[in-house]
Amino acid sequence: MARIKKKAAVICCCALLAASLLLGAALATALYFLLLRPHPPRVVATAVDTQLAAFTVLPPALNFSLAVDVTVHNPSHAPFRYGEVVTAVTYRGAAVGRSAAPAGKIPARSTRTVGARVRVDAARVILSRHYMVDIVAGALPFEAKTAVAGKAAALRLFRVSADAEASCSVILYPFRRESSSHCTSTVRVT
Repeated sequence: MARIKKKAAVICCCALLAASLLLGAALATALYFLLLRPHPPRVVATAVDTQLAAFTVLPPALNFSLAVDVTVHNPSHAPFRYGEVVTAVTYRGAAVGRSAAPAGKIPARSTRTVGARVRVDAARVILSRHYMVDIVAGALPFEAKTAVAGKAAALRLFRVSADAEASCSVILYPFRRESSSHCTSTVRVT
């Protein structure tokens, strides 16, 4: 009789241990999916700032710079560390400018605007075979791409890496000293 009670107590104890382990595993899984799992950042190109300091047709002169500001929102409970922010500008497919902003960190559940100003290499633009045609049309088309790459890690166990890019089509109207832009943002989780 004592042996049966002892065996029942051991079975009951093992069942309670198994149930508590299952409950702990379920709680850990829920905690991971609700809190600890890093989420990829949300990236939006918020502003394209163009500055046309000088422009003349004869002799050809162009002094132009632009900046693409990218807003990065980190929804994770872990900080998002990113490398240098690179902005490259092209005119009709030819590279005419590049700049980089230093690496940084976006705290958990916060937003930061990053970007870099690029001074356009006027000589490359003016020497392009498309320059005079575009000047006659009154519009100079540029492409600006800003890339941000980084990762978020919670407890050094759960990691997510993301590469974000904001691509902006910028049209400069030099005679009116105005510009227009259209931007798209993409995030690739790796």
